[in-house]
Amino acid sequence: MIPYRLPILILWLFMTLPLFSQSYIGLKGGINQSHATFLFNIDPIQTTNRGDLYGFYFGMPMEFAVNELFNFIPEIAFVAEGSVLSVQVLEEQRTYSNAIVYAKVPIMGKLKLLKKKYYEFGIVGGIVPALAVDVRSYYYASTNLTKSVNVEVNFEEAGIRRFDLALSLGLNTEKVIAQGWKLVLDVRYNLGLLDIESHSKLTNTTESLHLTIGLISPIFNREKIN
Repeated sequence: MIPYRLPILILWLFMTLPLFSQSYIGLKGGINQSHATFLFNIDPIQTTNRGDLYGFYFGMPMEFAVNELFNFIPEIAFVAEGSVLSVQVLEEQRTYSNAIVYAKVPIMGKLKLLKKKYYEFGIVGGIVPALAVDVRSYYYASTNLTKSVNVEVNFEEAGIRRFDLALSLGLNTEKVIAQGWKLVLDVRYNLGLLDIESHSKLTNTTESLHLTIGLISPIFNREKIN
């Protein structure tokens, strides 16, 4: 039942916009380095090596100034996380990229450590509910490293639980560039709290590092209006 609460949470975030004197909304994108083990339908005995997967991060950040020291910064994001596995199949070495695409709603706050007229720097932290919306797998064979082979896989076969929850901590810096628009740079580390793979005997949680850049625009600013 938890995933169905996400639309309600998003609606609540938009309804709270008038409560804040300064509100921003925008777009951002970047890369995501994830360290996890999604075996999917791969035999663990055949796995010879595991590595990090580099995926995409695309989000719509929002920012609400609560006071001079604290901002509420929720977000809606789509993120690809997973793992790279080297697998020995018969006499062929394969390198699998196994990924899960998540719809995430990071519920974050920012403590401002430094605030100037056109510049801001702070620590961000919070919780990140996530819902898996897609699962993908492909591999490169040692005999042909230029051609990827897609593997048909679904959530049931992969044994992936659809809901995940993580803690997030990172750094945020902003710079006003023109007419209230801000350039935003984020670095965040996410630590998953739930086991996301039901088929495996191992406890597999997500662990990822996000590096993103974006632009946010003021929705309204009562201080300027007054």
